[in-house]
Amino acid sequence: MSHLPPQVDVSTPSRHPILWVALAAATGIVADRYGLADAIGGHLFWWAASAALVIACTLMCRRGAGCRSAYLLLLAVLALAGAWHHLQWNYTTNDSLTRFASEVSRPVCIEAIAVARTKQSPAAPNNPLRAMPARPRSEVEVRIVRVRDGTQWRTATGDCRLRVAGVLTGITAGDRLRVFAHLSRPRPAMNPGQYDWAQIERGVGRHCALFSLAPECVTILQPAATAPAGRWLNKAVNQCATQLSRYVGVEQSDLAMAILLGQREHLRQDTKESFFKTGTIHLLVVSGLHIGLLAGVVWLILRGGWLSQRLAIVIAASLVIAYALVVGGRPPVVRAAILIVFALFSLLTTRRAKMQTLLATAAIGVLIYNPSELFRGGTQLSFLCVAALAGYGYCITQSKKPPDPLLRLIRSRETWFHQALRWAANSFGHLAAASFVLWLVVAPLVAHHFHITTPISILITPILWPLVAVVLTTGLAICTVGWILPPVATLLGVICAFSLSATRTIVSFAEQVDVSRAYLAGPAVWWLLVFYGAMALFALVPTLRTGWKTAASLAALWITVGLAAGEVSRQDDQLRCTFLAVGHGTCVVLELPGNQTILYDAGSLVSPEVTSDTIATFLWSRGITRIDAIVLSHADVDHYNAVPGLLDRFDIGVVYVSPLMFDPWATAGKLDAPEFLRTTLEDADIPLREVWMNDRLRTANPDIEIEVLHPPRFGVGGRDNANSILLYVRYAGHSILLPGDLESPGIEAVVAEPPLHCDILLAPHHGSRHSDPPGFAAWCTPGWVVVSGRHQAADQRVTTVSYQAVGAEVLHTADCGAAVFVLDQRGIEMSTFRQVDH
Repeated sequence: MSHLPPQVDVSTPSRHPILWVALAAATGIVADRYGLADAIGGHLFWWAASAALVIACTLMCRRGAGCRSAYLLLLAVLALAGAWHHLQWNYTTNDSLTRFASEVSRPVCIEAIAVARTKQSPAAPNNPLRAMPARPRSEVEVRIVRVRDGTQWRTATGDCRLRVAGVLTGITAGDRLRVFAHLSRPRPAMNPGQYDWAQIERGVGRHCALFSLAPECVTILQPAATAPAGRWLNKAVNQCATQLSRYVGVEQSDLAMAILLGQREHLRQDTKESFFKTGTIHLLVVSGLHIGLLAGVVWLILRGGWLSQRLAIVIAASLVIAYALVVGGRPPVVRAAILIVFALFSLLTTRRAKMQTLLATAAIGVLIYNPSELFRGGTQLSFLCVAALAGYGYCITQSKKPPDPLLRLIRSRETWFHQALRWAANSFGHLAAASFVLWLVVAPLVAHHFHITTPISILITPILWPLVAVVLTTGLAICTVGWILPPVATLLGVICAFSLSATRTIVSFAEQVDVSRAYLAGPAVWWLLVFYGAMALFALVPTLRTGWKTAASLAALWITVGLAAGEVSRQDDQLRCTFLAVGHGTCVVLELPGNQTILYDAGSLVSPEVTSDTIATFLWSRGITRIDAIVLSHADVDHYNAVPGLLDRFDIGVVYVSPLMFDPWATAGKLDAPEFLRTTLEDADIPLREVWMNDRLRTANPDIEIEVLHPPRFGVGGRDNANSILLYVRYAGHSILLPGDLESPGIEAVVAEPPLHCDILLAPHHGSRHSDPPGFAAWCTPGWVVVSGRHQAADQRVTTVSYQAVGAEVLHTADCGAAVFVLDQRGIEMSTFRQVDH
């Protein structure tokens, strides 16, 4: 084989073996996640396959078939990785607390051991659209010891997240706690495109959650008898936080703790939003950037000539590991620590480790630590950023030309000031170029996970990186030597505070730029696999590399394919009606023939931010970027508090309201939220129009009729619920009835009209018995009834029985998730996001 050119064997396991092992492990994990083992024979398939492959590999090695045995060994790694993921993903102990948990919360009393520090989050800013008053929150991870069953205690196991309404103090790692709380399973995704919190928690081994109504529900039974590592780490973190607050100042300490220690819970929500909208949220996550800068500064100091290389490497690696432990073993931190430690120790050998090998080693370490990290957007972005920067550095190195002797002589005669200016200009140019390359590479993945692209980050990142480097250097110096040299710490605190203030100012200014960001549906998974797979082949296989013009043309072509595929095609002869699961609230999405989208209500009792995220992610999953109209049924905040959050993400045509939406009498004088909404719409130049009985909404398709049946022009004698907009949608011989929170005396006025059959009904007032279920069911005789609300209450059972009595099928969004109805000439097709046993 020696006559073959060197690049031919790049794609074989003998070249970059660690990289191939990492790819095989990732393939096995993906295969198990998507049910390969379950389809064939369960977890025994993985173990049997790995054992057989190892035996076959051993036999082939003895026969001298080294190359073939390498392929078998990779398949064995694939099977072992699948088995490891299957074990982590599917199995819990017989006495796990999860076996007592369900999606409906229940009160429990448990004893547990705190395994991490308590995180405290400030209350969200006051907002008239928030249905429930915001309170500070505390959170701590606990390991279950036992649970009370009546008067007896039963042994229980499992890790879970304990959330407390209020400020919980005095708890450190190792403390034994008694907790009175509500136990439930993490809430799964209930709508297409929604973030699946249950999957994320399951991936880290937490299968249930605890929520306490007050800090008094948590008591310390016994402080930690010994000093576990977690307790010492907590003390180190608290000491660093105290030092930062003292020398940096209270105003900037929250941002300092986020950048230095990864404690984002101290930041206000609007500050986090500013960093997210400008594409700089990564600065608030301790990652490779932070650890790399720390290692670089420490290495420069230690290599000043007063220490041997071996000792400098050991000290630098020890400091990196210590910092990684203090800020927490999150995957980006683990990846960065492995990369840097391996890179440092490779300096002791004559053979330098290649970036592919370092990245693959770090990936294997992360997958052993937790195989589910492969599916997390943060982990994917972390590795992708390092690979992109490494590729950029390689290209710069390869393009360097030997310096011209004459030019070098001229520059050697320049003053130090001119040399410093040239160095600064060159450094900023490299930072700007690296920022641009990084944005190009990660933009598709960011758009897929977060549905946003932030071109403004290209401009501000080169400015922010030096500021963050100063913050890291001065902040870590304050935490380590500040208690020894207070005057030095004071000076460093001033520098750190100035850098933090400048960072906050730049980000706030960038957020106000109109073209700083754009929201979009994001590319599909298959598009990402092809795009990044092609990039990997281009980087790893020299024979596949082409000129930059050809590569740019192919990338542009594939981006065009992705943009075209991102637009979900709608059947011109179908009307699609989706009742979203938003908790106690309402949002009905009408996708009309002719590519029009109308929302009927958009709100919930949960926070406005969560509700707007739920609605937005569903719309993006459908490829929708414009809302032609929003109809708000009445003035209850749980029907419209998500509208301001949608204004920033979608182009909205018009908002329709009832004549009594802003009436002081109909709203019982509670006009803060409606007026806030009206002001927000006016500031965004969104038309606000009133509609009443007998009005019809304009549609692009003349076959669609959308008529307002209630309220009359001057309303009825009741409050806002009684004057809810009753919308009647007809298409292809089928009908949908949307009554909002209609109740007495408005509902009596409606049923006094001639009976009106409908195929699909939104249960009035979330299925409340105050909406006269028997009378309304007899009046409209629906085929399907959708109850939009939380899990069934006692009065909702009356509603269910009443509608079932007239032959209707009743769906509860709390159980089935989003309910989808597709109407056309052939009939009505119904589906739900979750399978429900009837």
